[in-house]
Amino acid sequence: MNLSLPSNISKLRKERSMTQEQLAEALGVTFASVSKWERGVATPELTLIAQMADLFGVSLDALVGFEVLNGGAAALEKRIFDLQQQKKYDEATMEAEKALLRYPNDFKIVYRSGVLYGLAGIELKNEKYLYRCIDLLERSVLLLSQNSDPKISEVSIQNTIAQCYITLGKTQKAIELLKKYNVSGVHNALIANALTDKDVTGFDLEDAVPFMVDAFSSILTDSLRTMIAYVNYFCRKKDYFSARETLLWMIDLLERMKIDPSASCIVDKMIAPCYCDCANFSLLLGETDKVEPYMRRAYKAAMLFDSAPTFKMENIKFCIGDYQNATTYDELGESASAAIIKQLTQEHWNEQLLRIWETIAQEESCGGAK
Repeated sequence: MNLSLPSNISKLRKERSMTQEQLAEALGVTFASVSKWERGVATPELTLIAQMADLFGVSLDALVGFEVLNGGAAALEKRIFDLQQQKKYDEATMEAEKALLRYPNDFKIVYRSGVLYGLAGIELKNEKYLYRCIDLLERSVLLLSQNSDPKISEVSIQNTIAQCYITLGKTQKAIELLKKYNVSGVHNALIANALTDKDVTGFDLEDAVPFMVDAFSSILTDSLRTMIAYVNYFCRKKDYFSARETLLWMIDLLERMKIDPSASCIVDKMIAPCYCDCANFSLLLGETDKVEPYMRRAYKAAMLFDSAPTFKMENIKFCIGDYQNATTYDELGESASAAIIKQLTQEHWNEQLLRIWETIAQEESCGGAK
């Protein structure tokens, strides 16, 4: 075991931006007493230790620095999580309640127990569990200063609380909560889902439109950025086959976004350079028979866009409300063909691809495309 009360008092006091004088005043003792505690010259009485634990929002064990091998908060949290993963909810909730009795002010224990009750409540449709989840997660927000996991924030916690309210049929309360904590549109999809539910009252169906469209836009943007990251990853690994497969997935997604495949659309400007990359990867793979067909597809997409360039959300599925008039932005330049030329003249690109492009362009201008 390890005892580190002096250093813990000092550490927790500073984390809460308290001076020794302020801590002394809060506890009704002298400044000299606090100074002696932190230097290890004297030890506070048990009642004062309990008051400090409550003031700092930590358990007595955490304040004193007392951990028993395989029996501390971290071990209990892991046990609760493991039982949760195995969906042994009865056993897990029993362990959670025992842990909460021992560590009522430990963020990890309170948060982990709240998540457990939330998952169990949603899956089992257990109201008692759902309300317990809400209670614990609201308490965990007050203990967030102890949190060291960047994936957990007040926003993410309120998201889980809102989902509990939705399961409880308290959709209006859930929507209000989600809107309040909708940082950077993180809750758009959940808000849209709740607003379009046939049982929701107090809202107009059209209220869902901006949240729905923004959520869809974010899905597309995140998907494309993620796939580009995959392409870059596979390129760095020299796995050109996987890089090309990733691009073809992207192209399929973009093409499916169009309402009329034969009409110009902003996505054509994105598709064209993707096909050029596919041609380049085919060349690197030694699959020369696929190079020209990919270049022809790139040319077709580029010319389709340049024939009627548009930077509006036109000819794109699921764009409703006023969003068809929204303007899009990219780094490719004014025309798709100019973007392709810039791409093909990069230093690390094979000159053969530029020659193929020029040949295709010449054929098209002469009306002799294959």
